[in-house]
Amino acid sequence: MEYIRVLDRKGRLMLPKEWREKYARYRLVRVRIDGERIIIEPVRPEDFSSETDFMEPRFKSDGNREMA
Repeated sequence: MEYIRVLDRKGRLMLPKEWREKYARYRLVRVRIDGERIIIEPVRPEDFSSETDFMEPRFKSDGNREMA
């Protein structure tokens, strides 16, 4: 299945409800950038390992200032 979506002014994308309900039940996703492609995969909490890079965001989406 293929979707065409519009990004909002901040570059955010709404993932299809059907996909979120089926695959992203824990609201965790892995994002990989491969050239001009962005790959989004669901993650379960038990998938975490010591090599996983999981951080809370410290910067606004424009990258200009650290969030309080």
